[in-house]
Amino acid sequence: MRSLLLWTGLTLVLPGCIVVNATDRAAVAVDTSAQPSELDAHLQTLLQWFPGEWDNHEQVWQQTKVEKVADPLERIHHVFAPVSAPAIGQHTFFVKQYLDGDPGKVYRQRLYSFSKNPERNALRLDIYAFVDEKAFTDAHLQPQILASMTLQQVRTTEGCEVYWHWHGDHFIGEMDKDACRIDSPRLGKTIIINDTLMLSDTELHISDVARDTAGNVVFGRPAGPPHKNRKVRYFTLWGGVKKGGPEAKPDEQTWDFTSGKLIHNEGGLLKILDDDTGEDSGYAVRLEQLTYQNTKVPILKLVLMDTRNDKQVNYIWANPDATHIGMNLGWMQVGLTRKPEAEMARGW
Repeated sequence: MRSLLLWTGLTLVLPGCIVVNATDRAAVAVDTSAQPSELDAHLQTLLQWFPGEWDNHEQVWQQTKVEKVADPLERIHHVFAPVSAPAIGQHTFFVKQYLDGDPGKVYRQRLYSFSKNPERNALRLDIYAFVDEKAFTDAHLQPQILASMTLQQVRTTEGCEVYWHWHGDHFIGEMDKDACRIDSPRLGKTIIINDTLMLSDTELHISDVARDTAGNVVFGRPAGPPHKNRKVRYFTLWGGVKKGGPEAKPDEQTWDFTSGKLIHNEGGLLKILDDDTGEDSGYAVRLEQLTYQNTKVPILKLVLMDTRNDKQVNYIWANPDATHIGMNLGWMQVGLTRKPEAEMARGW
């Protein structure tokens, strides 16, 4: 491994062992307590990449709009919020996952805890389910709940740990094959889960497959592809729509106006509601990073939607790395400013 051998002049340093001088061969003890191991470095990298929100919006768009796949993947939005949960461990995340880009369609909440596993030269992920999941809804926004949580309020299953290994510029995470066995009261049988994941600084691929003891698939897609999620980027939005909509007269100055709202770039949808009255303008904006097949060039697309008739009114596009993007049709105006990287995720 890269960090196991360090040359300093004529001295070969073996962390955790001795210092050997190439001139006189004198061996003396060396204090390595301040020398970070390769596993420490990997943990710090993972802890930088993992937090935030992830979404596979473009993958689903490609399958449904371009490839016309008969059975497209589900669109899943993942929230991984760093939290303090002393009962669990030092590097803990609150996890919330929901379907179809709709925060009301939450299907899973968990706690993830990362630690080093020197025996396997890996990073270990332990997964905790809540005994009473409703009591911990959006607990990442209520720090006192997790701070006082006890181990009796969560449960974990031996064999369902995920071990992450570094592969040069990304991590691969895997469960031990067929080791994760869960008795499902809902299904009335034991299911065997196998997870394989890939994490880079911008993408998270997830492939989880569950079978029963007879080998029948309960969920997941053994033949793939995995859910290919990208880390979302949040923008703050200001904008408004004139009361008369596209038929408004040029001198009409009554608007449904909003500002300071958040929208993300992986299929985020935001209705334009008046801040003062809450009135729905009947329009929304959608922000999405897409790659059109005829160009193969990724773009950041800002779409104006007529929500009453469920149709696209207009759109503009920019470079995916744009920090500002806007649209002005006279009767509507909207502008977006990307949040700094340190504030990219929502809610913490």
